[in-house]
Amino acid sequence: MNTKLFIKSVLATAFIAQSGQAFAAQYEIKEIAPLDKYKQHFSMGLNDSGTVVGITRDTFNFPFYLESYLDAYKTSCGLSDSELASGIFDASSTKCLGNELAEYSGNPLYQKVGSSKSFISSGSDTSLAILTDVEDSELGDYTHSNLEELKAINATNIAVGTASAPFIPVDFTYTSDDNISTDVRFWQRDYKTRAVVYVNGVGTNIEPAFSEYGGVTSAVDISDSGYVAGYSSIALVEAAQTSIETDCTNESSPLLVCVWTTQLSGEIYTKRPYIWQVDDFGEVLSSTEFGLAFTPTETQTGTYTAIITAVNDDGVGVGYGQIPNSDENIRTQPLLFGPDGTESLIDNDLYDAGYATDINSSNIVVGKVQTYYDGTYNDEFFVYDILNDELQIPTTFYTTAESSANAINDLGKVVGEAEYEVTTDTVRRKHGFIYDINTKELFDINDLIGCNSEFEIVEMKDINNNNQIAATALKLVEYRDSLGNFLYDSAGEAYMEQVAVSVLLSPISGEIETCSEDEADKYERKGLSSTPMLLIFLSTLLYIRRKSI
Repeated sequence: MNTKLFIKSVLATAFIAQSGQAFAAQYEIKEIAPLDKYKQHFSMGLNDSGTVVGITRDTFNFPFYLESYLDAYKTSCGLSDSELASGIFDASSTKCLGNELAEYSGNPLYQKVGSSKSFISSGSDTSLAILTDVEDSELGDYTHSNLEELKAINATNIAVGTASAPFIPVDFTYTSDDNISTDVRFWQRDYKTRAVVYVNGVGTNIEPAFSEYGGVTSAVDISDSGYVAGYSSIALVEAAQTSIETDCTNESSPLLVCVWTTQLSGEIYTKRPYIWQVDDFGEVLSSTEFGLAFTPTETQTGTYTAIITAVNDDGVGVGYGQIPNSDENIRTQPLLFGPDGTESLIDNDLYDAGYATDINSSNIVVGKVQTYYDGTYNDEFFVYDILNDELQIPTTFYTTAESSANAINDLGKVVGEAEYEVTTDTVRRKHGFIYDINTKELFDINDLIGCNSEFEIVEMKDINNNNQIAATALKLVEYRDSLGNFLYDSAGEAYMEQVAVSVLLSPISGEIETCSEDEADKYERKGLSSTPMLLIFLSTLLYIRRKSI
């Protein structure tokens, strides 16, 4: 059955509540109780009970293995002899080593430093959610060598996300051509990524359809009915297979170390979108593989992609992928994943690219379209009604402001981010917005939280059916160094810094406040201005979260 016809038949037999109730004129903002070991916290998703999942970054007092390779950083990181002998590093050394040993660094002889863990917050309780990391007796802590990101949580408190495998030290004996044996310690991981279903404090991996050399899976969304959206490896890329078979002989390094090194040069797996259905315990009941949105010809030999980003309760997914146009140029377009397989979602030649990010129970889709001019892609958020084939491109804070939508609830409320600053600067500040598809009203969420807020909301990731919003805000706090210590000037005044904090927004009865000129300028006055370097930093975090694992 054609997916759009399937959607029409579902809507014909089921009553979908479409409330005409407008959202409250004002929102109460609550900071998610922070985990003290981490500097920054980002919201990713929430359910109708207001339980939020998110990620943390920047671990305080990071643990290091005391290895001889640290001598290589003695000059560049200013390591003292006493630090190298004791393994107790000051704040400057800890920060420098953390940067040098980042998870994506290319030397398998050195420890790897991962930068993100996940959390779940309900009410006043926030707890760390360990997905794939393991405790190491030598460190006396988790390895903190991987990336772990919970992305969504459903009504039955089943959360899903993606995590890389931890890097574990393994001892290896290398024998040279003249038969001299040398013992070497490598840092090795079993796979690149796994989709993880997290239930009652326990993470269960979804294994790949093709698992040679570890394989990969990823999960990005879960519906209340238990459908999980993500992808799985289905084969090796031909060039990667040739490289691994030629170079990874288990003679000079362990096999998986060599495979990891190969992955640093490019993707080694062919991946396809998947929708799994899981039970209340996180076990997979069924799986559906989806193909590309087109069938490549003999001359179309590239590594084409299709990505699923969200799934609704009927098991209908949306995302994006590559489709050649009439001139054989490849364009990225919003895609639909359903009973008829993978289909183009929006047939519109007015835009150069597009990405679908969410779909609600009424099969309303949101995302962004892109127009290419002045040497760059410019984003505008869209709302698309599958049933009626209606596309909206609303204006946000001003007509040329770039914008993107992240989520839509069943009441027709859309959340995302848009540029609100009119400037010729390359980097423009963004605020979270909320848009009602029924009334066509759009608001800067910062205008709905009161004039004296200490928060500047810059990212809106999810909205539930009670109109609560999982968001990330900037907040001015006392500065803490890499060991977690507060720093003070000669007068005893604390140094301050701006950090990202996870917040939950809840609608309350009230009127939109009219702020005075001083209050309207509160971000600058309170030191909460988003400087270009901070915006670049936040953009980098978003890129890492979406692309690196």
